Amino acid sequence: MNDLVKIRINTCNNKFINYLVYNNINYNSLIKLNDSFILITNYDNYKKISRRYETRIVRYYGKKFIINFVKINKYMIISVIISLMLLRLLTNTIFEININTNDDKLKNEILSSLKDNDIDIYKRKKSFNELIEIKNNILNSNKDILEWIEIVEKGCTYNINITKRVKKIDNDNALIPSDIVASKDGLIKYITNYNGTKLKDINDYVKKGDVLISGDIIKNDEVVDIVTAKGDVYAEVWYTVKVNIPYNYIEYTDTLKRVNHYYLDIFGKKITLLGKYDSKNTISSKKLILNKPYLLFKLYKEEKKIYQYKEYKITKEEAYIEALKRSEKQIKNNLKDNEYIISKNTLKKDVFRSKMYVEVFFRVYENIGVSKEKEDLNENNGISN
Repeated sequence: MNDLVKIRINTCNNKFINYLVYNNINYNSLIKLNDSFILITNYDNYKKISRRYETRIVRYYGKKFIINFVKINKYMIISVIISLMLLRLLTNTIFEININTNDDKLKNEILSSLKDNDIDIYKRKKSFNELIEIKNNILNSNKDILEWIEIVEKGCTYNINITKRVKKIDNDNALIPSDIVASKDGLIKYITNYNGTKLKDINDYVKKGDVLISGDIIKNDEVVDIVTAKGDVYAEVWYTVKVNIPYNYIEYTDTLKRVNHYYLDIFGKKITLLGKYDSKNTISSKKLILNKPYLLFKLYKEEKKIYQYKEYKITKEEAYIEALKRSEKQIKNNLKDNEYIISKNTLKKDVFRSKMYVEVFFRVYENIGVSKEKEDLNENNGISN
């Protein structure tokens, strides 16, 4: 029963039935067509019939079907097997490592430690027990910079959560002799010294680099001690901001969300491996990672940057107000606590067909005092000229 075949005999003569009976050829079904017979019998009977009549196999059954199918489709079957093996390999491969810190130096240290423990992009994912062992190894080898680490697997991505070890302040290093100098030109509005000698006063105009509070302690025109100068110096400083505002524009707001989408392309159809995200509010860039002629698929990485946007159509008056807002925002983004805008004044306002150009002058109350380590002392025991 395992070697049955369906055959087509190119004859419609009824003598063919007599031939089957005379030669004791058994069959399961017999269909007569206008110009032929369709017959299901075993493979040995097919050989007998084919010696007398023009015969063609229409279909195999049982083992013969499997053997014939494999023979005809061997290259496709090999490709499917290789593809499945690669698919399994890819789903057990690390494609991305995210470390949740803005400290680039610490991030590089952790990446180096991960590589030392055989965790890197395009390497095999680790088992649960292996990750615990690796985590302990990294903690032990980075005791001076690392308090805690967690390795979380999500699809083909490892998310590394860490806590940086906080070092105690070395008081000896905190006492390096230094001055307070001006970080930019300005007109002093407030100055106080907690340590050191004040060299400037309110309403003094200073230039960038001028010493405002010296680390030299002077008595009777002689330097009796050198300390770390400490104090606050606020001054009026000046900025000019130039802004172009189109009357029709789109404002984009970055959501700071990024998605890495890994997918297979099989005959034009996408099959997601990791990170699928469907939205019109994305900017995408695609990269081909794997493409071999003997594979049935291609592997892509698609980076998606998610944003929100709003369209604006404004009048010339609204454009001028928007220009003032943007210029002010540009200044405020750089201000710290206790710093503020004193006043602003429009220097230039040019109206064009599609946009407006505005130039705004700002007076800003800002902390300009920065610490600067004292350079080599001169022969007069450190007295500045």
